[in-house]
Amino acid sequence: PGFRRMRRSMLSLRRGIQTIGKHRTSSALRALCNSAREYQYFDNFEVKDGVAIVRFNGPGKMNTISAGFQKDAEDIMMNKVVGNKDVKAVVFISSKSDNFIAGADIDMIKSIENKAELKDICMKAHEFFADVKKKTGIPFVSAINGSALGGGLEWAMYCDYRIATTSKKTVLGLPEVKLGIMPGMAGTYHLPLLVGYQTALDMILTGKNVRPDKAKKIGLVDLVVDPASLESVAIEQAKGLASGKVKPRQRKKDIIARVVEDVPFGRSYMFSEAKKMVDKNTGGHYPAAYAILDVLKSNYGKPKMEALEYEASKFAMLAATPESAALVGVFHGMNAVKKHDFGKPKREIQNIGVLGAGLMGAGIAEVSAANGKYRVFLKDKDAAAASRGEAMIVKNLKQKLKKKRMTNHEFCTTTSRVLPMHDSAPAWPKHFGHADMVIEAVFEDLGVKHKVLQEMEEIIPKDCVFATNTSAIPITRIAEGAKHPERVIGMHYFSPVPMMPLLEIITHDKTAPEVAAAAMEVGSKQGKTPILVKDVPGFYVNRCLGPFTTEVSALVKEGVQLELLDKSMKDFGMPVGPITLSDEVGIDVSYKVSEFLSNADLGVRMEGGDSAMLSVMIEKGWLGRKSGKGFYLYPKDAKKNAKKQLNPEMLTALKEVLPEANSKVIPAEEIQRRLISRFINEAAYCLQDGIIRAPADGDIGAVFGIGFPPFLGGPFRMLDITGTQKMVDRMYEFRDKHGPQFEPCQLLKDYAASGKKFHN
Repeated sequence: PGFRRMRRSMLSLRRGIQTIGKHRTSSALRALCNSAREYQYFDNFEVKDGVAIVRFNGPGKMNTISAGFQKDAEDIMMNKVVGNKDVKAVVFISSKSDNFIAGADIDMIKSIENKAELKDICMKAHEFFADVKKKTGIPFVSAINGSALGGGLEWAMYCDYRIATTSKKTVLGLPEVKLGIMPGMAGTYHLPLLVGYQTALDMILTGKNVRPDKAKKIGLVDLVVDPASLESVAIEQAKGLASGKVKPRQRKKDIIARVVEDVPFGRSYMFSEAKKMVDKNTGGHYPAAYAILDVLKSNYGKPKMEALEYEASKFAMLAATPESAALVGVFHGMNAVKKHDFGKPKREIQNIGVLGAGLMGAGIAEVSAANGKYRVFLKDKDAAAASRGEAMIVKNLKQKLKKKRMTNHEFCTTTSRVLPMHDSAPAWPKHFGHADMVIEAVFEDLGVKHKVLQEMEEIIPKDCVFATNTSAIPITRIAEGAKHPERVIGMHYFSPVPMMPLLEIITHDKTAPEVAAAAMEVGSKQGKTPILVKDVPGFYVNRCLGPFTTEVSALVKEGVQLELLDKSMKDFGMPVGPITLSDEVGIDVSYKVSEFLSNADLGVRMEGGDSAMLSVMIEKGWLGRKSGKGFYLYPKDAKKNAKKQLNPEMLTALKEVLPEANSKVIPAEEIQRRLISRFINEAAYCLQDGIIRAPADGDIGAVFGIGFPPFLGGPFRMLDITGTQKMVDRMYEFRDKHGPQFEPCQLLKDYAASGKKFHN
């Protein structure tokens, strides 16, 4: 659950639609008038009808709080507002159409070598606000259009009144926990006062955003308006506050809030339950969550400046942790992997054809229509199969509608963009004749893929991109069946497609640059984080999983208890254990990939295990969750959160193949080190052999592809934190004990010898 929330939060800034209208036009006019700007991070100062208009407008796409931003803010407030008798109130507003302030500048925090200095920076910010408020005695209003996150929301909470717009881009939140830190500009002080401790705990501990309507309901904002009227309403409300005609909303505590906040026993119970939730969702791996709990609990009832000083000290402490460095690395890596030198697509992608309406095909169609806003032709062999795919999409979108993550209008327009069709429908060739890209998600067989490719080439435009969603077949071999191999590319999605954020883009030696550019663009618009991967067996993620799963089977062969394997890797920080992972992926799929990689080019690195049990399970029809039983049982009437039970038939069969199976207990640390070393070693081979471009691609691929612990930052960030030499020494020990499959790759040996790090 924590991994899924992290994924959604880190992608939230890419969601929504672009705001068009009067607000944007007025921003453009102001930019023209302010050609001789007085400030770098703010537009020129204005006073309208006694109200100072302070406009954020930094040089980047997003307004962020940096040292330069702070300097400009102090200049404006101390030299333009303080002592100005014409100013009766202040409105803070952004000149950008899609963000208020997106938070603090992460690079600024990262660049400060001695993180203890961050405490002083935070305290100076508090002193600045206190000084200005004391010297002016006038009301401050925040007019929020677009994202107000982290320091942006904290700035708004320092104001007396907050107005938010109905724009799809407008979200409010304190997501610092996702970067391994916590609010440092009074967020833990102001938010509980506005929304109550229960809501504040939920927002700060999960880092989730709230939309304007909910923000008003919980008391975070005072008013919600249309973007076009934001500035005029803000000015009127500011004047009303100055005259006393307008009063900020006062929070009224209900009986539950009074019990859990004002009664010591209730307060103790609230924090105790919050800690249980943190323990469950983080496994103790994220110190930021525990620091947030400590600050909120310790600061209850303390004087403001004393509370803020404690918050600032904890903020500085967290910024210096390896967990924060790892999570910030993931954040930066998401941006780094999207950069490429392919240029631009040859044609604008508007229509996408999807071949195969099964679980993968329907998922690809859903993200294409819902996130990418593409028109989708979803085709399968018959009407029943196409209808099942459409039904899956509608079911998923209805869940979003139910959870208010989508409006009814958005639901209707999204479903209308998906056109299901089948082989017998006479109109399907006409539709595919207008496709800009076709993505096949048919059966994993080279002959089948060649057949659909050749069929499509007779119908689709000559410059249409043909993408294959194969998980293992080399793209070069698929392209051999094409008239135009330069239009063929691999786009490997992960299941379930609407949930998993990673997309592997695989080019072969004849892929045209504009085709690769189109794949990267489409993947990003679908809401995916794409990484570029060389065309080799298994690509990147599955290639790394090959030795990992082989070592799992080696441990099973040695008799290690199955549930211990799962628990050990979950304790390490993985979202699921390796036995459960096989059930979720499908025993047949796991076996097929393992056999494929064993016969590929990995050599000794796929040795040491035994897949005989998987073949027995396939014969018995125990394919995992999809068949109701695999290593575990999956009864249809299972209660929510009920403990999974091992499949007793499987255990009997397992002991027939491996008599000592499921009987041995070894230290969890040994399990973790053996499995992770096999994964990391293969990731290093991928970097060494040019299968991935850079360590960032390897880290992002591992974190978003299999749930490699985000607090470790990925395999290469983990090596930087824990030490490559330690990993190499450990692998030598395992090699001597278990065999040559643990021989570290040359790149790891070189980095260990030189002390070099993978990331700066």
